[in-house]
Amino acid sequence: MNQIDESKYRDIGKPWDAARIQNFILIGISILFLVALGVKLFLNISRVDFVVNPPSLFPDGESEATVKAVPYNAVGLQIPFKSVQVFYEIETGSDKVEIIRRDKNSITLRAKQTTGDVILRARLTGDPIPYEIVVPILPQFALNY
Repeated sequence: MNQIDESKYRDIGKPWDAARIQNFILIGISILFLVALGVKLFLNISRVDFVVNPPSLFPDGESEATVKAVPYNAVGLQIPFKSVQVFYEIETGSDKVEIIRRDKNSITLRAKQTTGDVILRARLTGDPIPYEIVVPILPQFALNY
């Protein structure tokens, strides 16, 4: 019978070793691509919403409202542990409220004794177009149904 001398094939290696190395390289590249895609989808800011809590004020001199910027990712989820820096400016109604506190991404307003709308202009750092936020000051009255 004809036997193959395996000593001359020892330096080359077996053919499945090359395929295994190629598979490891392709799996590694795929994992890096998926990690980069996950960072892009879940950790980058896609949009910013402004939340006013409570949504309106009362003209009693004690009513306070906080306007806060909340960042969202491309999937539509709020990004954890991330905040945006916002500069707030009162466009109209500065005589109707006083600023209690300014933070990196929020502002707290206290209503004075007059009713009307307060319009805030919010500008994100690096964003050329400002946002307008309306905080109404409504009169207090009771509704009987």
